[in-house]
Amino acid sequence: MSGRRPPNGRDPPDLDISEATALFITRNKPDWKGETERSYRKSFDTFEAFADEEGLETVSDLEMWKVGQYSDYLVAKDYARATVQSKQKQARTWLKWLESQGFIQIGTHLAIEPLKLDDSEQTSSDILRPETLRAFLAYYRDSVKWRATRRHALLEIIGHTGARRSCIRALDLEDYDPEARTLSFINRPETGTRLKRGDSHQRKVILSEAPNQVLHEYVQRERYEKHDGNGRQPLFSSTRGRPAKSTITNWLYQATLPCIMQECPHSRERHTCEWTTQTKTSQCPSSTSPHPVRRGSITWQLNIGRSRQDVADRAATTPDVIRRYYDQPDLEEELRRRITDFDGIDICDHLDPSDFEEEIDS
Repeated sequence: MSGRRPPNGRDPPDLDISEATALFITRNKPDWKGETERSYRKSFDTFEAFADEEGLETVSDLEMWKVGQYSDYLVAKDYARATVQSKQKQARTWLKWLESQGFIQIGTHLAIEPLKLDDSEQTSSDILRPETLRAFLAYYRDSVKWRATRRHALLEIIGHTGARRSCIRALDLEDYDPEARTLSFINRPETGTRLKRGDSHQRKVILSEAPNQVLHEYVQRERYEKHDGNGRQPLFSSTRGRPAKSTITNWLYQATLPCIMQECPHSRERHTCEWTTQTKTSQCPSSTSPHPVRRGSITWQLNIGRSRQDVADRAATTPDVIRRYYDQPDLEEELRRRITDFDGIDICDHLDPSDFEEEIDS
């Protein structure tokens, strides 16, 4: 292991690994949006654990053959291949930046070669299937105990709009118009609620009658009358005001505990199960965080014939991202989507789009 270089006015300082990761974040975070900083911090935690294990203390220890062992370290940790690739790419980005600043040898980043993934590996399999989402919402709507509670209203809104957790957190009471049945997602970075892509993710969405009625009942009966530190009134409020993103995640875990509406699929008794306690709902193998609900919502919207572009606009994403990462129909759902377009067509009758128009006119 090489010793720490003393600064001599010409060479860059031999930073500790943790100092180098912190400097990278400080220099780059003004250009980042959304969860980018958090993602890099988590990835750097993994690299720093690898460095500790391998005895790498400073940037001068980052020789190519040693850096190349990071991939072996990740694979040995039994991460999903998509997670391995993500951590590899972020480490490479950091190493390239260190090279550009003169801290390490040019080309060091090439020692990490990211895994090549096929489309199925790039897509998470976590999804709250539309039929399961439907079952939850049907139960909540008919329940005297749970109807229009915060967890029910939250599941209705994410289920029908596909909104991200950050968008839910950004909603203020004034962003909801019960008469028009609309929600406005507004980017307000100056008061702590930036949307993932800033102003480009601002949008207004309409709710159908049933979810709008649930949300209205929640506001009238269940919502905490609280303000956040900036004097704003969050639509989905906690006892302390605007919830943290982790709090919203916990609310979704609570909302999707299967034992709320059926017998426990894990052969437990609800009244004695520790997974039903507020801080441990995420440990239930069948409960769900917000992102699989978003994915299920997007799949459902496509199943009922909405265009990819319309769904992308509603959920603040792009048609290509939907195609690659979100749309997960099963075989039956794929068939039902095609039936509308292909059932009843006959080459003897239909050679041109105008043939269909003639049938409609007649």
